[in-house]
Amino acid sequence: MTWLRRLSAGDGTSRIVCLPYAGGNGSIYESWTKWLPPEVELWAPYLPAREERMLEAPVEDMELLVGTLLDELGGDERPTSLFGHSFGSLVAYELARRLQKRSLPVRALVASGMPAPQTLPPRSVPTDAEILASLRSHGVAPAEFFQQPELLELVMPGIRADYGMAMGYRYREGEKLSARVFALGGTEDAQVPAEALAAWAELAQGDCPTRMWPGGHMYLLSHVEDVATFVINSHRQSIEG
Repeated sequence: MTWLRRLSAGDGTSRIVCLPYAGGNGSIYESWTKWLPPEVELWAPYLPAREERMLEAPVEDMELLVGTLLDELGGDERPTSLFGHSFGSLVAYELARRLQKRSLPVRALVASGMPAPQTLPPRSVPTDAEILASLRSHGVAPAEFFQQPELLELVMPGIRADYGMAMGYRYREGEKLSARVFALGGTEDAQVPAEALAAWAELAQGDCPTRMWPGGHMYLLSHVEDVATFVINSHRQSIEG
């Protein structure tokens, strides 16, 4: 079974691949198809240990996650841009690095809700209680979600694995990205202030525009159309030069 799935209808001449936050899945981007032009496809991963793949073992190794997505992406030479939110930004960045090494550089990398990778300090893997507290504070799920022990038991393996990969991530120096890099965030996200977003510019060969919307870490859930449109337009502009 492949991990990447096309969310949009029809065949396009270019594509945007969206990576989800920790514990998320490709389905969070399905609404973005409403704002897609016909020539652009939208793709996202549907990963083990969530939704219809809930009973599968989660991916716990960043290299395996990125490598599997790389193999699926690398066989298609159409212009490609990557978007990731939070943990998904780290995955998108590592994908962009590896695609560039394969002489298949992405056109745009849009990183959201994540400090630049080279600024991240060593972090310890949180306990389940700390993970749940983080999810509550970010507003990832409604309050009822945290009051269903049987549901939590099902979803925690995937969430736990993503948090483990995020906290275990260690930046390694390498070639700067030829892709246009954009950094997005929420004005009330204390963990990702404007200066943490600005540091993404150090990883790009060109400039790195930043854009912030009102809200906290999950600001994009309240500004779906604005964020989707920004990413789509950034992709198109990067193709057009």
